[in-house]
Amino acid sequence: MSGLGTTARDYAASCRGAAFADGPAVQGEEVDQADRAIAAWTRRIGLAVS
Repeated sequence: MSGLGTTARDYAASCRGAAFADGPAVQGEEVDQADRAIAAWTRRIGLAVS
């Protein structure tokens, strides 16, 4: 299983003042169903386009 490692810390250090939030997690074996996960995530964070 792969994680983000130090990505969040690295981004926070290089993008001072930026706000970071959790993104959707799509694992390799679930990639065929990723459309649903992405759509649900965009609705949850208020970015969904009708």
